[in-house]
Amino acid sequence: MQLKKIILGVCTCSLTTLAIAQPTDLDQYLLKKKIVDQNYSIKNTAALNEILDYISDEDSRTMPYQLDQNIVIEKMRLYADHVEISGLITSPDFKQFAQDIGDRQVHEMMKKNLVHSCPKFFEHQFQRVNPYQVKIKLTAEQKNYDLSLKNSDCNFE
Repeated sequence: MQLKKIILGVCTCSLTTLAIAQPTDLDQYLLKKKIVDQNYSIKNTAALNEILDYISDEDSRTMPYQLDQNIVIEKMRLYADHVEISGLITSPDFKQFAQDIGDRQVHEMMKKNLVHSCPKFFEHQFQRVNPYQVKIKLTAEQKNYDLSLKNSDCNFE
């Protein structure tokens, strides 16, 4: 069970609240400043990156972030077309778990769980309607896990 928590922790990684297909305050601000249009398509990538850079700097003040007892998020950077997340898997059981089921299975489980958390990763409308992805790098004792999730992998309702 402890090992399932590790895998599930990967997919609960979000420093923002869940939004259910509603424009967020950030979306509204971007619309007001004409950085996105009425459909949330990006119109000014440079301005969006500047705002997201500021938000990333502010969020970095809360890092490292203990996601759960198994994962520590060390870094998160937002960009107009993706977000990058770096963290550590701190569970002492993870090495044995990965050896028991194999790296391919671990990767598949992590990816599957990420898809279930699409609303958390793609909170803002501009992240849902424009090509956007989440890039996650988790470091375990002996291995790094690089995962990516595109918004096209998700089924937003």
